[in-house]
Amino acid sequence: MPVGLLQTIKLLSRRSKMAIAMAVDAIIAAAALWMTYAAPTLELFPNFIVKFWWILPLASATTIVAFYVFRLYHTVIRFAGSRFFLNSMIASLFVAWIIGIVALINVYSGGGRPTAIFVIYPFYLMVGTAGIRLLARRLLEVQIYPTEAKKVSVIYGCGSGGTQLFSSIRYGSVYKPIAFVDDDKLKQGQSVYGLRVYAAKKLPSLIKTQNVTTVLLAIPSTEPIRRAEIVKYLQTLDVQIETMPSFSELVTAQATYSDLRTLSIDDILTRTEVVANEELAGECVTGKSVLVTGAGGSIGSELCRQILQRNPSTIVLFDIAESALFFIQQEIEKRISSASSDTSVFTVLGSVTDESRLREVFLQHKVESVFHAAAYKHVSMLETNPLEGARNNIVGTRCVIDAANWASCTSLVVVSTDKAVKPTSFMGATKRIAELLIQAKSSPNSKLRTCLVRFGNVLGSSGSVVPIFQEQINCGGPVTVTDPNATRYFMTIPEASQLILQAGAMGSSADVFVLQMGEPIKIIDLAKRMVALAGKTIKDENNPTGEIEITFTSLRPGEKLHEQLSHNENLEKTAHEMILMSKEEMTDRDNTLLIMNRIEEAILLSDVEELILVMKMLIPDFIPSWDSTQLPNVDTLDRSNKAQAEKIQ
Repeated sequence: MPVGLLQTIKLLSRRSKMAIAMAVDAIIAAAALWMTYAAPTLELFPNFIVKFWWILPLASATTIVAFYVFRLYHTVIRFAGSRFFLNSMIASLFVAWIIGIVALINVYSGGGRPTAIFVIYPFYLMVGTAGIRLLARRLLEVQIYPTEAKKVSVIYGCGSGGTQLFSSIRYGSVYKPIAFVDDDKLKQGQSVYGLRVYAAKKLPSLIKTQNVTTVLLAIPSTEPIRRAEIVKYLQTLDVQIETMPSFSELVTAQATYSDLRTLSIDDILTRTEVVANEELAGECVTGKSVLVTGAGGSIGSELCRQILQRNPSTIVLFDIAESALFFIQQEIEKRISSASSDTSVFTVLGSVTDESRLREVFLQHKVESVFHAAAYKHVSMLETNPLEGARNNIVGTRCVIDAANWASCTSLVVVSTDKAVKPTSFMGATKRIAELLIQAKSSPNSKLRTCLVRFGNVLGSSGSVVPIFQEQINCGGPVTVTDPNATRYFMTIPEASQLILQAGAMGSSADVFVLQMGEPIKIIDLAKRMVALAGKTIKDENNPTGEIEITFTSLRPGEKLHEQLSHNENLEKTAHEMILMSKEEMTDRDNTLLIMNRIEEAILLSDVEELILVMKMLIPDFIPSWDSTQLPNVDTLDRSNKAQAEKIQ
């Protein structure tokens, strides 16, 4: 059949396609009945058919009606499954018995018994109607979706994920699955959807003999450690590796089985993925007016997406960065429109250091829950810009909690960092002061429930090590690692955002929550994995012809060799098995607030030396990366602030 004719039929309306199917079934029904009596006697015009010729059009009409009633004309033939063919069988039996009864009534007076109609006719009818559909499906496969345009693929995983993936990509995709691979010995050697299931050790020979170019990972619920082992094995083979979405993405409808992608660093984390407790995640946001500071940032934007999934009445996006705020606004509005949600979204340009602006916004939108994600976070940047770092991270946090208390908000969650634990960087010191400030301004008797969320490095966030490594790899290297022994805790952006949401439900008075993050990962190991994920080889003394070299610099000012998540390792379990609460010693409230006033005064005067001095009153062990003779330069704006403060005094 010419491709042009198939394409023409494919473009016809639904009614036209149904009419063609009915006409074909009518011909098959009549031909099957004729063959029922012609085949045994090898007569072209059997006596029964000659005598009761009118039964042929009756069989055709009955078949059309029966098939319509059983909804066989409402199924897209490319996706017809076992249920369709079962219904086809039942409909054929129904037609045969109707025609048989009619024939029996007419033939009975003559002493005949049209038993062939009851036994043979349904077999011919089933074979004919099912066969023509299978033929049509095969023609569509071969001619409309030519095999030469497809990637010859093996699906790794023969469970529900693998079979669902096969059904999703079987037609109209760029993949041509030729086999399954599974670790379950009971499945090996069996046939699923006509494809054989092999053991993983057979992959090298399959790749060689069948010209396999792609392995599709379909193991969404496999434990991360085992998944990492599988990926490591596949990376030794000369194939492209693609994966279907994770279990949590499928459950929350963020992706479908056919949304294949190349491997990311998330796929080789050897830690169990943290799944959100929906009851906790929705408590502070569902049906409420919610505000997110730093809404355009990596954490803030994902936090907005997660909040939107849990149906707030209002979501206020607050950020000082105009472009970032515009992009997250466009995305959130698009998601609201596609989901037909009644959530209202508002964007507000403003700084968290402007308390009057915050009060105005909180009051206007009747904000109930606040998620404070706005912060300067780049260690090296804040080492040379301490005044702005302190103004944004410390004063901004004070303005947010004061405005939230003034506006009678019910929940405030402040995003912190592992760098606030025994800080060695100025950024970490500002975040530690912000933590102490929240503790000092919180009270168990207050309407405002507060908590702090502390986590490690977030994979893929702006400025984190992962995108930096990716850019270096794309440029051909070298990949720069600070120290061969440096380690970090890692989590994904969705994990970080879900932790923040759930903490809001569990916090009461400046409680500190951390994620159970397993063992820290060596940065050098992360770099090697990313090189392998990119399909490159490492250039070193063992492989001088490799593509990407890894070089070591040294720890930058303020950086640690290893990070910690708590000050004293005194961690308690919470309502979520993967979230822990850090029990930490509280500082004197009144003393902290007095020191805070001095910190703000030093910032206003642009006095870096005084700022460090008063910060050390709260964190005595903090030693800045510069000494008094190497204070960072104060910019023109800071000098004008200092002059203005002197006039006020």
